[in-house]
Amino acid sequence: MDTTTRRNHRQNLTPLLNPDSVAIVGISQPERFGGILAQNVSEFGYAGTIYGVNPRYDSLYDRPCYASLRDLPERPDLAILAVPNSGLVASLEEVAECGIPAAVIFASAYSEPAEGELSLKDQLGNIARENDIALCGPNGMGFVAPCCRLAVSGYRVNMDTPTGNVAMICHSGSVWEAFLQNQRGVNFNYIISAGSESATTLSDYMQFALENESTRVIGLFLETVRDPETFTAALVEAAERDVPVVALKTGRSERGAQLARAHSGALAGEDGAYEALFEHYGVRRVRSPDELLDTLELFATGMRTKTQFVSAILDSGGQRALMVDLGESEGVEFTPIAEETQQKLSEVLEPGLDPVNPLDAWGTGNGADDIYAKGIQALDADPSTGITLLAVDLPPMDDHDSWYSTIVSSLLGSLRNPLAVLAHLSDGTSTKQAGELRAMDVPVLMGTENGLRATRHIVEYSAFQRSHAANANAQPPRTASPENLAELRERLRGASGAIGEHDSKQLLAAYGLTTTREILTKTLAETLSAGDEIGYPIVLKTSADLHKTERGGVRLGIANRNELSEAYSDFEKRLGADVLVQQMIPQGTELILGVVNDPQFGPMLTLGTGGIFVEVLKDVSMLTVPTTPDAVRKVLMRLRGAALLKGARGKAPADIDAIVDAVMGLSALAEDLGESISEIDVNPLVALPDRAVVVDALIIPREAN
Repeated sequence: MDTTTRRNHRQNLTPLLNPDSVAIVGISQPERFGGILAQNVSEFGYAGTIYGVNPRYDSLYDRPCYASLRDLPERPDLAILAVPNSGLVASLEEVAECGIPAAVIFASAYSEPAEGELSLKDQLGNIARENDIALCGPNGMGFVAPCCRLAVSGYRVNMDTPTGNVAMICHSGSVWEAFLQNQRGVNFNYIISAGSESATTLSDYMQFALENESTRVIGLFLETVRDPETFTAALVEAAERDVPVVALKTGRSERGAQLARAHSGALAGEDGAYEALFEHYGVRRVRSPDELLDTLELFATGMRTKTQFVSAILDSGGQRALMVDLGESEGVEFTPIAEETQQKLSEVLEPGLDPVNPLDAWGTGNGADDIYAKGIQALDADPSTGITLLAVDLPPMDDHDSWYSTIVSSLLGSLRNPLAVLAHLSDGTSTKQAGELRAMDVPVLMGTENGLRATRHIVEYSAFQRSHAANANAQPPRTASPENLAELRERLRGASGAIGEHDSKQLLAAYGLTTTREILTKTLAETLSAGDEIGYPIVLKTSADLHKTERGGVRLGIANRNELSEAYSDFEKRLGADVLVQQMIPQGTELILGVVNDPQFGPMLTLGTGGIFVEVLKDVSMLTVPTTPDAVRKVLMRLRGAALLKGARGKAPADIDAIVDAVMGLSALAEDLGESISEIDVNPLVALPDRAVVVDALIIPREAN
């Protein structure tokens, strides 16, 4: 496994991705890897200087061949190394010796190092970092930069690949090739196969793409992040520049995560941590390559929506019902159109068709072009509409009379909101008609389900940007640090093991979390006195064992001194004399709350529904540190157990503000002390109508893990 890459400066990738001159080391005859590489570079239209390096030839492709990089008449910007694993170290050392600032490696760089030795991949990484070389690969397929007409790949590239405004970065070479050859009209300024990233990472490519004015959207096929600090910095920059990032991240399932780690050969954190990070920075996470393409196509237009509502006009009642079903499951909100809009629609629809949204506008087919045009205009003009979908079939048999294209063409320039076409069945969609629409810069979404997901992504990203702009200069609220912060930090650092419940609660209370009233005791007399002071009913817990529940060390609902005396005697015999006498909290909604120290992104908050939901439903989400009250509320309301908090079956609703305050306090604790903590487990946090109380807690310092 490689370690996480850390760098103190921003990499300069211009020599790699936009070089003035390149040297192809290992250039060879046509049909060989080095020959295909040379043909791609020269035939794709590269305007810079090309040098061939191979001691076996005097010349190739009407240009001289040089024996080594040292023999070149000038230092090139980029060395393209078409050499096998056995020659990689020597070749990259020569790149460093000649002061060449960038290189590409295609070979796997796989090796089984002897004990105490570095792997070939790590050796290459060290050479690159020590000499400040921007290095693409190893174990990748190179890159294609249509914006500067440079194709650096030993695999066949379509010479007619157009320039676009999508920057795509892939950890999979096969995915890279599939996206490069897409027939959807998703065009790239840069599409990069990052490989196994010995030095330059996906995060560096993101930063470079953000510097390029032609980049409207960044697409990622992502297995893991090797440089979390740079990745987070790139996400911050993307949000500030309003450049959406769309990620297809593998590893949602446990098995998928195992295979992703095996393939990428890198440290990987929890998928929940990625979810939290993406949520915080507005990254749109997709589930499939088709959904990724639909979403990239929408964002590539530069469109944004002013509301969260979607209007749609269709040519089928059955497909409308399907769209509503899928829209509900995908979280798409259809525009609640105003009475004025309904009136406009009533005036143009044929009898029997209801003026509702989504709108089925197909009647007899007579005057359909006028009905659809006026229907789109009416929906677009509704004050609540954010985007309008023309959701229709585009069958190839209608190529001779593609009237939907004519309708769209007649409306362009007059609409207030974005318009996209959604073709219900991707396999039944005419390439000709879709091409005509895309030529007008109108996206064509392929398939009802994927199209609705892509639409939700642009709606939610637009909302994220509105919120981001509104809060750009606002300081998020934060629970104050305790006065004895230095003392608490030293205590955690000096701990030899997990911190017990009582002491853990004291630390949580220092950050404003409400905890149970409780007293530590060591004798029967002290225990009975504590019970009288706290008041019955009470809870008795052993404090001599962290696994108190499993050992039968918890007794609930003790009603009087006799029951307490009996319980204490039992604990003393089995578990020892040290016990915790604790206030009995009324029944409420149980939540779990905590902190985990993710191996990539550091301290993260966990929040979920407790009780049976923990094991059965795994109803838990993660949040970044620091977080905001709005983010906490959003996660709470998204939990499967959210209905319990609202007051199910006649019960009073929980105090949501108190829950939010508890999470914000834990967030502040994680900010202050997260580096010293491996895990905090608050289980349960009982949410009541007037408060949220920590009933049990455990803190595990990092050194004790």
